[in-house]
Amino acid sequence: MLAFIRLITKIGIPIIVGCFVALYLLPSNNSYLFTCKNDFSKRVKKEFIDTAKDWTVRVKKSNTSMHSNSNKGKVVRSRFIATELGIKEKLIVLVLGQSSLSVALNNSIGEHVPRLHVFADVSRVDSDMNTLGNLSPYKPNGQHAHIHILNGISNLTFHENYDWFFLLPDTTYVNPFELMRLVNEINWNNPIAIGMSNKKGKCLLEAGILLSNPAMQSLVQQRHICNSVTAQSDATALEMCIHHATNLSCVQSYQNKQFLWWKVEENNGVYSSIHESISDLSSNNLFNKSLTVSPLLSDLDALSLHSHFVTVEVDLVEDKINELSEAIEKLTFDDGTPTWPIGISPVTKPPNRYLSPTWEYFTEKYIFKNNPVENKYPLENDDLLDIQEIVTAARNFIEKKSKIISDFEGENLDHLISFNHKENQKYTSLLEGEYDSSTISFSKLRQGYRTFNAQRGMEYIVDLDYSFLTNNGEEIIPIRIRLIRPIHKTQLLNQVPYVKEDTDLTIVIGVQNHIEIEGAVRIINKHASYCSIPGFDENRKTLIVVAIRGLSNTYFDQITKSFKHLRYKCKQVLTDGAIVTLKESDTMIQIAAMDEVVDRYGQQMVYLLLSPYADYSKDFMDRVRINTIKHFQIFFPIPFVQFNPLVVNADKIINNLATERDKVQDSFKQDITKDELSLDLLVEDQELVKKILAINELYPISDNTKEIIVHKDFGFFDTNDFSCLSLYGSDYLAVRKRIDENSKIYDLSRLFLNLDDIHFLRTIEPLIKIRSYTRECSEKFSKHDLQKCYASKRMSYGSKAQLANIVFTDLAELKTRVHLFL
Repeated sequence: MLAFIRLITKIGIPIIVGCFVALYLLPSNNSYLFTCKNDFSKRVKKEFIDTAKDWTVRVKKSNTSMHSNSNKGKVVRSRFIATELGIKEKLIVLVLGQSSLSVALNNSIGEHVPRLHVFADVSRVDSDMNTLGNLSPYKPNGQHAHIHILNGISNLTFHENYDWFFLLPDTTYVNPFELMRLVNEINWNNPIAIGMSNKKGKCLLEAGILLSNPAMQSLVQQRHICNSVTAQSDATALEMCIHHATNLSCVQSYQNKQFLWWKVEENNGVYSSIHESISDLSSNNLFNKSLTVSPLLSDLDALSLHSHFVTVEVDLVEDKINELSEAIEKLTFDDGTPTWPIGISPVTKPPNRYLSPTWEYFTEKYIFKNNPVENKYPLENDDLLDIQEIVTAARNFIEKKSKIISDFEGENLDHLISFNHKENQKYTSLLEGEYDSSTISFSKLRQGYRTFNAQRGMEYIVDLDYSFLTNNGEEIIPIRIRLIRPIHKTQLLNQVPYVKEDTDLTIVIGVQNHIEIEGAVRIINKHASYCSIPGFDENRKTLIVVAIRGLSNTYFDQITKSFKHLRYKCKQVLTDGAIVTLKESDTMIQIAAMDEVVDRYGQQMVYLLLSPYADYSKDFMDRVRINTIKHFQIFFPIPFVQFNPLVVNADKIINNLATERDKVQDSFKQDITKDELSLDLLVEDQELVKKILAINELYPISDNTKEIIVHKDFGFFDTNDFSCLSLYGSDYLAVRKRIDENSKIYDLSRLFLNLDDIHFLRTIEPLIKIRSYTRECSEKFSKHDLQKCYASKRMSYGSKAQLANIVFTDLAELKTRVHLFL
């Protein structure tokens, strides 16, 4: 009791005292705290003034960055769409390597399956196996091989990337074509093991084991169960592991598909080499459809088997093609007949007459081509060989001398020749179904036509004259045959190197007279004007080099002044200019310039060789950088070449005056007789030149430095012009040795012909133009170069319509009209 009183005294008395102190210190209603609040409330209510009528609403927009919430709620996408959609590769073949047979299997079937990988004991890896890039060696460390193989599959994540897994030792050959057909026609969704099994239901690795993705996933996840498996061989241990970890037994038939295994027969307990009996087994249908064949005793067995099954596959493909051809022939079409030939795109109907195909007419001696300068050519060289092949094929088809078994490229020709009985009704009535060489004989080629279609190939129509011996004597009957030389051997360039637009570029301009100096100055000033355009040559280095030969220092000052202007305008970009002086020589100016520039600035740069008369747009530089590929491709653009401005202006004057004359009142019209308009058609060139100059004196050209307009009345795309070229310096040096110093060449195009490694890109380029200039065609040029020079020279005068308008215009009458309207 005494202890309780002591506890109350120690605890209770301090509590009571504390309560009294708190009550004493508690503020009353008259304290400052309450009076402050009340006074504040009252004061606010008294002093409130309503000023809503004077308010102005101002909306302040927050200056938040447009990317501040860019990551908020952003969906993280997979790097590859196949990962997001769960798309896997179809098949991987896993080979348990023990010898160099793994190399033979890799070389034979590796190209026909999506992926092949080899696992081998490191102690068995020899020099041949060590060259395999898809080899995973392992150290046994006293364990069975399946432990290391399953760990390797897990580490390489094979079990997540493939639908099917085919396991086999290197002593077993698998037919890759039958294997791909099998995995493409069955579903992989269920855990399944396909193969041959023994009496206990365990899979036989010797025959090969095909596991689905769920089965492999289970095997990899439960591979720890297999650590305790013991067996006499690694193959048996792997078979037991698959059975225990997946609880699956191999099935030979799945979804109506059979697993066929061909086992080589034994002779007195010894296996024979399969390559010795392939010729006998090739007629066995069961052997030809086998999925696997074992055992292999040597590399020759693997290669012989692969060669045989490739032949079997080719025969199957040809049979399918023939079946499809027969099926297509039996189909009904809108016009009642299938396309000819089978499997080649039909002839498309042109939308208008301007897009109609152009046919070339030929006889036994001449061919008439679609050339605006000259269309009649003697039938020779490649054209002659082409026509001779066509005539021979048509004659063989008509005369049945020998069954036509091959075409121009070694394939069946029967479907490439068409014989229309309606067109040759008279011939068929005389022939009566049989060709009799005693009464019918070939006379000559009457005529023929040919045209090129980019989808179909080269098409021909030939009319052959045959002489028939009738009761009334000899009679000539024409027979019309249609042939086609299809494009059925094409090659896709699927390994074109990657090209970027930030490549450094050096522009080379070779000059050797004052006119070319003016052209070079025009190019430099034009390039300087592009530098003010935003984004032009940004982060790209461009160097303009003018190579001068045989000129005085006065002309150097013009180029130096232009380069000074270029540096001032292009100071924001990496653009500069330089002058190179060439030694006096007879070498072509372009070759001399390239030799000096490449030697000075190196081989690892793109060089654009330009004509001093060139005029390019700002986007042309990007086209050059993209189309020029090191050790792979050079670029020869087809430029738009300007007509002679005097001819264009003269034609314009004549047309304008003719229009004005039509507007004059009838009282001022003059009756022009035919004799007054006559003009000698055999006028000499000098007379024509004088006439053109006289017409231009009526209304002289005000400015010839204007931008060239790409139009048929102002120029043409000259396919004979090779004055512009882009290439790497190393590619130029590679072909430099092909130049004959003693011969004079017209351009550099011949240096890049017949090269296996470097492609020759030739395409129409409207962004590069060539101003009108006088071409010098030297008699020292080769025959081919001289023809190209003359063709370009004639075409550059003007169009046929313009020249004809000038020739057939009476100059005196034209001047009369001018004075009439002045």
